[in-house]
Amino acid sequence: MKKILTITILLLLHNYSFGQEKYNPLYPPNTYQNEDNPNYWKNKKPYTDYWQQDVHYKIKATINEESDIISAQQILEYTNNSPDSLEFVYFHLYQNAFQPESYLTELQHNNYKKPKYGEYEIQKLGTTIEKISIEGKPVKIELDNTILKVYLPETLKPNEKITFNIDFKSYFDQGDLRRRMKVFNAWGNKHYNGVHWYPRICVYDAKFGWTTDQHLGKEFYGNFGCFDVELDFSSNFIVEATGFLLNRDSVLPNELRKKLDIKNFKDKRWNSVPSVIIPYKKGERKKWRFHAENVHDFAFTADPTYRIGEASWEDKTCYSLVQEPHASKWQNAASFGAECLRVFSEDFGRYVWHKVIVADARDGMEYPMITLDGGTDPGYRDLLAHEIGHMWFFGQVGNNETYRALLDEGFTEFLTAWAMIEIDGENVIEDLPKNSYRKKFHKPQKAIDTEVYNAYIESATRRTDPIISTHSDCFNGALGHGGGYRQVYYKTATMLYNLQYVLGDELFLDAMKHYFNTWKIAHPYNEDFRNAIIQYTNVDLNWFFDQWLDTDKRLDYSVKLKKNQNSDVILFKRKLGMQMPIDFTVIANDLKKYNYHIPNNWFVKKTDAKILPKWHGWDKLNPKYEVTLDIPSGINEVIIDPTTRFGDIYMPDNSSKINKTYSFDHLLYQTADWRNYEIKYRPNLWWNSYDGVKIGINLNGGYLNHHHLFDVNFWVNTGQLQNENIINQENYDLYSYKLNYNTNLDNYMKYARIKLNSKFIAGLHSNKMSFSKHTLDKKSKINIGLVSYYRTKGENYMLYPQHWNLNRLNNRIDLSLEHKYNVKDISGKIELSTMSSALFSDYNYNKFILKNTNSTRVFDLKLNSRVFIQIGTGDNWASESKLHFAGANNEDLMNNEFTRSTGFIPNEYLGFGSSINNFHHSGGLNLRGYAGYLIPQENNGNIESFNYSGKSGAAINLEIDLSRYLHIHFMNNDLKPYIFGDAGIITNENINRSNYNEIFTDLRADAGLGFTYSIKALPRMKPLNLRLDFPLFLNRPPADEDYIEMRWLIGVNKLF
Repeated sequence: MKKILTITILLLLHNYSFGQEKYNPLYPPNTYQNEDNPNYWKNKKPYTDYWQQDVHYKIKATINEESDIISAQQILEYTNNSPDSLEFVYFHLYQNAFQPESYLTELQHNNYKKPKYGEYEIQKLGTTIEKISIEGKPVKIELDNTILKVYLPETLKPNEKITFNIDFKSYFDQGDLRRRMKVFNAWGNKHYNGVHWYPRICVYDAKFGWTTDQHLGKEFYGNFGCFDVELDFSSNFIVEATGFLLNRDSVLPNELRKKLDIKNFKDKRWNSVPSVIIPYKKGERKKWRFHAENVHDFAFTADPTYRIGEASWEDKTCYSLVQEPHASKWQNAASFGAECLRVFSEDFGRYVWHKVIVADARDGMEYPMITLDGGTDPGYRDLLAHEIGHMWFFGQVGNNETYRALLDEGFTEFLTAWAMIEIDGENVIEDLPKNSYRKKFHKPQKAIDTEVYNAYIESATRRTDPIISTHSDCFNGALGHGGGYRQVYYKTATMLYNLQYVLGDELFLDAMKHYFNTWKIAHPYNEDFRNAIIQYTNVDLNWFFDQWLDTDKRLDYSVKLKKNQNSDVILFKRKLGMQMPIDFTVIANDLKKYNYHIPNNWFVKKTDAKILPKWHGWDKLNPKYEVTLDIPSGINEVIIDPTTRFGDIYMPDNSSKINKTYSFDHLLYQTADWRNYEIKYRPNLWWNSYDGVKIGINLNGGYLNHHHLFDVNFWVNTGQLQNENIINQENYDLYSYKLNYNTNLDNYMKYARIKLNSKFIAGLHSNKMSFSKHTLDKKSKINIGLVSYYRTKGENYMLYPQHWNLNRLNNRIDLSLEHKYNVKDISGKIELSTMSSALFSDYNYNKFILKNTNSTRVFDLKLNSRVFIQIGTGDNWASESKLHFAGANNEDLMNNEFTRSTGFIPNEYLGFGSSINNFHHSGGLNLRGYAGYLIPQENNGNIESFNYSGKSGAAINLEIDLSRYLHIHFMNNDLKPYIFGDAGIITNENINRSNYNEIFTDLRADAGLGFTYSIKALPRMKPLNLRLDFPLFLNRPPADEDYIEMRWLIGVNKLF
């Protein structure tokens, strides 16, 4: 009986296997659920109780090139593999995010953005459901923006299937929200990127049940299965998409394929008009049929100007699609893509699909088997590597990227650097500057830095890197990559390099392959990645993953060398809470190198280094480690991690000699070197009419523009080329200096800095010490400072020497608060400040200042406005600090190298009198039309006072930028015209309740036309802003002038 039963079972299994189509992911029918599909989750469960849902989409879609509407019919077969009975399901309608009153629009508004919508978006037409039924039965639905709830007519029990029939439309549009499903003009043709364009059933998984996140413009999550899609396009379009193209011979016959080959256009001029290979004939159509298995999404791209490249690695093909006008700089796209397939397959796990597309599509986005890219060679290489890397992490390993984007974006950023190094070498391939000066100082960049470490260390050293185990939409409610979201890429990639550092190269790669092979075509979460690595390596790495994924701890170690009489003692210190094992190298006095490894627990990685006793500790437990080494010739230097994978946030003290560099300061922009404290030098020549030629040097430096920044200028004043009219020519200062130092207070208070400034220049001793603190978003800031001025010489140095008393101390305490804001279409800043005389000052005065600046657009013109109010008290004022009616006071003039001393501004343009002069420096009440005018206040025909300076005043200043309509380009810079108007009042009296209506001058106003011209010889040079204003109208002109008259002023700075 047992034999008969056994034979019967074997026969049944034999018949079942022969009744099932052999697994073939390239052609119908759907074999995704086959027992012989090595990638199907049931055939390779990550763990015993694992399950996931299955889908089979059949979609027929027509893309109307005239209306930009997709009309489609969708049949979805959904298999419930969960242990739960389902009463309803949910669908994503992603395109509904891009319309008024959506969740995304609300988020935009709360980030002070005002989206502009396209013609369909404004009508709330994203993806619309025309009809939906289940096996012929209509169903109840409930729509909440991008999530559609569908109530099932019958309970869907475990291991049962259900079929949905859906007719829908999706609308392409061109609003200003960042929308991945896009249409744009390609040299008179339509270009389409069809992404997230169909109703996509939400994922039901073991962690969450239904995942119903509203789409806020970031990430996605989908079920694996099969797609059979037919795309009906006008016959002139070239189309590619997810899946195997079933009818390639009919839509891309060999003769046409040869005409479209990218090599035919290798010499085509960039951005020149494309040729017409397939003429557009209205009503003539082509249907492109695709079949895809082991995928969780389907996307397409279509463009009549696409030209095709092709390269293969083994049985995998990379196709490049490039718009013909860009073909000359896309010649290697397919071959580079094929190299990426090779590198990732060999190092992290074999690619399961047959192709990948890289498309010139004005984007940077990934979908199964297809990437939508942009740029040109060599600049696009990191983008291509990144998006192809997503085929591994996102495409094949299908994590819930909306919930935890680190598992795909961070892993892919790591792969980006990995591919670039493997394919192109350590340094990034880039176009060299054409300018000879820039070329001379061009510094090659390491791929590992540009793709990973620069961005991570820059944030971490400022203590602004977030906890990356965070929902992708919950990074401080910010848009795009703001609010810390970008560290999902860079911090995660740094973590993986540090995991390689901890495990050793070989074990790390083997563990990563294990993770990929375990979870390909499945849905892992963070804990699944952790478990896969720990189980494979058999190493307790919970300490590692806890601190990198679930905390904002950071790495910060230091090393010092203490030389004793008979030995050298090495002192290591863990300055912050994150722990790691330590690799270090000793360089001996005879230049021999000795490598050592300090484990942080019982695990010791495979290494040729000498193993030292473990250093077990974290946070405040065992923060120091000391070792004495017997090095025959003695120790010259100790270096922590010479491979520089160690993600230390302050690298200078990773060497006992301090990691530092010295270089000429070429004043070009270059990425700060996170490995070293940088010190730069350059000559500094200047001149004024009294000191003559000033021969000096500038030294500046710091670490990542955040730690211990200094800027020192020292001049020897020669007296050569003095102005011949100078009196007492030998009495100039023999030297001048400016010293600035500032650093963070991160160890005590986040976002706080202390600054020290000292200078002796143009006869003035100036010293300042200040403390500032800003908020995380840098929108609000407080500043407290101590200021001291002491002038020894004024005549021959100053533009207005009569307004600064010599040998008097002007000591002050300054306090300021500022806040930047965006309200609808207005961006602005409000500043409140107080300045009060301090101890040992020879003066006694106080002033309270309110300043509000705004920028907005009116009738498409940029309008800048400024409101300024000062209330001053005290009877012993420093004249250099008084409020000036027309512009800057002497204190402000000292902050501009062209106005702090004589020589640059002609004397005939200066002075105060009964008429206006011809020089203006922005500041004060800024009524520029009254520059140099004494501002007499009359009473019954008698002059009571002159009010060119005062204690209190108020003004409003307006400028309308006309450069949008009157654009003048001159010598590589823009001459920008504007219309201005200013109005204000001032007083020299102390204000009280009884006199505030009487003590102010009459209201004065000016208006006119102005031009600004900025000269910037080198990128890091402070620009010279030249200004020419014509205050044509004055409401209270000097006695011998008319209200409207030709007047002119020059200036060397801007108000806005």
